[in-house]
Amino acid sequence: MRKILFFLALGGLVGYVGWTYFTTENLRQTGRSTRSTVVAVETARVKKADLGDRMVFTGSIQAEERYDAAPKIAGIIRQINFNVGDKVQRGDILAVLDDDEHILSVEQAEASLKVAEAGANDAESQLIIAKRDFDRTQNLLREKVVSVQEFDRADATYKAQQAKYETAIAQVELARASLKAAQVRLGYTRVAAEWDTGASQRVIGQRYVDAGALVNVTIPILSVLDINTVRAVISVSEKEYPRITQGDPVLVTTDAFPGRRFQGRVSRIPEELGLLTRGAEVEVAVNNPDSALKPGMFVRADIEFSRRLGAAAAPLEAVVRRDDGSRGMFVVDADRSSVSFQPITEGVVDGKLVELVDGGDLLDREVVILGQHLLKDGAAIRVVDGV
Repeated sequence: MRKILFFLALGGLVGYVGWTYFTTENLRQTGRSTRSTVVAVETARVKKADLGDRMVFTGSIQAEERYDAAPKIAGIIRQINFNVGDKVQRGDILAVLDDDEHILSVEQAEASLKVAEAGANDAESQLIIAKRDFDRTQNLLREKVVSVQEFDRADATYKAQQAKYETAIAQVELARASLKAAQVRLGYTRVAAEWDTGASQRVIGQRYVDAGALVNVTIPILSVLDINTVRAVISVSEKEYPRITQGDPVLVTTDAFPGRRFQGRVSRIPEELGLLTRGAEVEVAVNNPDSALKPGMFVRADIEFSRRLGAAAAPLEAVVRRDDGSRGMFVVDADRSSVSFQPITEGVVDGKLVELVDGGDLLDREVVILGQHLLKDGAAIRVVDGV
């Protein structure tokens, strides 16, 4: 009996000790869990700001005007006077073709013209003589000194000489035309820089062949570019197309010149969108006085459609999207120990700031910008870097 009582007492003691340990550990774990729900966050304040309704489009630079200088006749290139990057003036001779054959053609045409002119001079002399004979015979016919038959012969001779003279004059004109054609063909051996509009100076973009090459009218020698003003051709989606108007100011940037901004304006808007892309290739005229922008460069075009003055603005990183699709921000309560979820209506996005439409009541309130993915409505927080 005593043994039974002993074991019962021992069992009760062990149970009490176990229950006490379990209770203490459970309380300790509960305290640890409670402390782990406090989330460390960083915050920023909602402030007034002037925001621009802008979008950035991508594209590439093209020359304002470009053409390939090619010969108008076939021939062997004797020399090329310019290379890539060289400046050229309107009228400069870019290249010279072999001209020996064309010089000979000009000389032959000059000789033919001299022969034709000599023939015309002789025909003119014969015409003068025939005219005198005709006039004399006509006077003698009035005095009835010569017969009608003699007058008819003089008249026929005069008319024949007149026809010969007119033929000789036509041959002179033909010879002059042949000479002019030969001179033009000789001029074609000089490939000149020719354009009608824009600045008087341009630049060589590419060189396609070298001296000694045989070229014809389909083979370009050099490309000539006008890059005093360039075109940024940007891709605009169907959605954004209606927002762009001609004359909109544009800021153009490129990775080639970090931190530099080039001023431009929308210059051409196509009336037709691509059937496959459903987009438009909009052209922006960009001032390029120092020729820094080169055709083919990748650029970004920043177009501002409108401005919001004094808008309630918050960091874009504060915006969170909930599982139900709603968008909002976690706003820090007055005691800075908890947050509440505030749905928002987003307006203009300008860089890292977003407009809060009807967000006047949030001005100067703190919103969570780091750690918000760990939060729920009413969660406890600890602000580690408030602004």
